[in-house]
Amino acid sequence: MKIDDTIVAIATALAPSGLGVVRVSGKQALEFASSLFRPTQSIRWQEASSHRLYHGWIHDEQSSPVDEVLLTLMRAPSSYTTEDVIEVQCHGSPMVLETVVRLFLNQGARLAEPGEFTQRAFYYGRMDLTQVEAVADIIHTQSSLGLKTAVNQLRGNLYHTIMQVKKEVSAVAALVEATIDFTEEEEIFTDREDCLLRLTPCIETLSRLVATADQGKRLRSGIEIAFVGRPNVGKSSLLNALLQEERAIVTNIPGTTRDLIEETIQIQGLAARIIDTAGIRHTKDEVESVGIQRSRNAWEQADLVLLLLESSQQLSEEDEELLRYTNPENTIIVINKMDLGQSNEMEQWINTNSTFDSIEISAKEHQGIEALKTMIFQKVIGGEVLIQEETQITNLRQQQAVEKALSALQQVKHGLENELEEELLAVDLRSALHEVGDIVGQTTADDLLNQIFSEFCIGK
Repeated sequence: MKIDDTIVAIATALAPSGLGVVRVSGKQALEFASSLFRPTQSIRWQEASSHRLYHGWIHDEQSSPVDEVLLTLMRAPSSYTTEDVIEVQCHGSPMVLETVVRLFLNQGARLAEPGEFTQRAFYYGRMDLTQVEAVADIIHTQSSLGLKTAVNQLRGNLYHTIMQVKKEVSAVAALVEATIDFTEEEEIFTDREDCLLRLTPCIETLSRLVATADQGKRLRSGIEIAFVGRPNVGKSSLLNALLQEERAIVTNIPGTTRDLIEETIQIQGLAARIIDTAGIRHTKDEVESVGIQRSRNAWEQADLVLLLLESSQQLSEEDEELLRYTNPENTIIVINKMDLGQSNEMEQWINTNSTFDSIEISAKEHQGIEALKTMIFQKVIGGEVLIQEETQITNLRQQQAVEKALSALQQVKHGLENELEEELLAVDLRSALHEVGDIVGQTTADDLLNQIFSEFCIGK
């Protein structure tokens, strides 16, 4: 991909709206814009101020007006890509936006590839790879906590943490290399105790990042919750209570829900995709059997399972079978219909249960719903959210890169503690520096970079 030419793309959704933006970046962005834009007030483009809005009209090759627009000029290097950038704010008609793009293409611009504006920001050093990924996260986030996590990463929290680690590792590597270079002079630059003092905080930092990786990924991507239980236990009523609307049909007839119902909500700022499954029971009904199999698949794939029991009834054979096959680590037992009272057997089960987290609610009367939300949040996040004071990993690529860097540093630490020769220490340190650089994209392979940017929309 060439990064020295001028690119253009629609930066907003291609759907009728009040406003649409066409973005242009490159050395000829200003030249192309000046050929198409007729300002209301005369402008000397070479002297035009950066980061200002200019009112006027876009004209086509026949000097016919296309749309009344506001044009923003952002001069290099103080722009998103660090190049000259022009943004044309048009009316949000897909026809208008496509026409403006075509006019810039006719001037000599090239249609941007997916993520190319952000890719240029990365290659020109304005962003590291963690900030690039944060841009995508902000675009796709569905929750307030996911947004906060992405914004912290975009501000460079993870980048600065990793660069501090790299600084200390580089200092140790320099000492080891100096000892190797001056072997004949019998100069010893490697004070192993000092090197260990430098590397120990780095290892602790990376260990902390790995330890909170699951939390960071869930804050970014959200969780999947499956409602499981025998028919008529109140799964659909609970879905409606959480959504605060009548989304699912509720009747006293077992087997009413025959297929999966999926909805997305926020639970204390965390995105959650809720799957209301068909009641699990033994049945000869072919259609219901298909729904039950889908329920079992959703159960197996969910991050969290809410297994519903009915308070006023004794445990059925189906209830006991579900309890036997449920993993307590990712399950909350929801004892529903407390408004109907509590059977002696259910009361005894609650008092003797030491395996599962459980809560008593009435979905119909909306009792205990807020307490259930709190329990869900604590169960999947694993305690207090560390957004404000902690840097976090937010995806699998980052987690794997940090784990490799941590392993490499632990190898260096082992070598220092066991009097490994400087030449061998130097090899381990070079490996550690490579792995640390991979976290922020300094040593990341081109094919992985291309894959990351290919997932962006064209205008970003």
